[in-house]
Amino acid sequence: VAKAAPDGHTLAMISASTPILSAVRKDMPYDLMRDFAPVVMTTENTTVLLVTPSFPAQTFQEWVAQAKARPGEVTWSTVGSGRGFHVGGEWLASELGINLTFVHYEGGGQAEIDLITGRIHTTPKQLAPSLPLIKAGKARVIAILTRDRSPLLPGMRTVAEMGAPNFAFPSWNGLVAPGATPPAAVGRLNAEMVKALRTPQAMKRWESEGTIVIGSSPETFRKRLVAELAQWDKIVREKNIKE
Repeated sequence: VAKAAPDGHTLAMISASTPILSAVRKDMPYDLMRDFAPVVMTTENTTVLLVTPSFPAQTFQEWVAQAKARPGEVTWSTVGSGRGFHVGGEWLASELGINLTFVHYEGGGQAEIDLITGRIHTTPKQLAPSLPLIKAGKARVIAILTRDRSPLLPGMRTVAEMGAPNFAFPSWNGLVAPGATPPAAVGRLNAEMVKALRTPQAMKRWESEGTIVIGSSPETFRKRLVAELAQWDKIVREKNIKE
């Protein structure tokens, strides 16, 4: 897409993992802010923090207390070193002043099995695929990692409300066009996408999955990308995170 004709007919879907990957890998074949024109941040997915049922902590505050009392013993699963849940976990640990052990999996399936069976203590996961585990008692949710509470989890607070006020794990999706796409074309694409996102049918589906419709302007999306790139670059450098 970065090298496609900037005619408004070619778009790419990116996610919150994209700026994280750009911060971790300095050999990417593109520059996120130079080679792409932000069109719209479409949605944000609620992400939760799950613990295995046998873990002694019943609340987020108790989980933090366990991590402080047992430095390096509380485990946190990721889907790879340098990926979103790893870098985000390092950020949360830094905010809370705790030391976690990150266990890197090749995919989420084995991490889920190990959470259910108690081989791993903690797993960050999007809400929609977490709900069956929560309802079946196979995992316990102790916090929301993203910015906002979810109506699907009444009373469940965010980590920002429970000791990490600067933390909000991003879990969004968005569309970008080739970097040289004319602003007028970007504006038209944005208007059409926002209209489609906010139809009653689409809104009903998003809400049932715990997804928040954003429908941002191109400029708001651009500013968010710049801020997140700077934030992740700082964390990656401070923690010396590698793939």
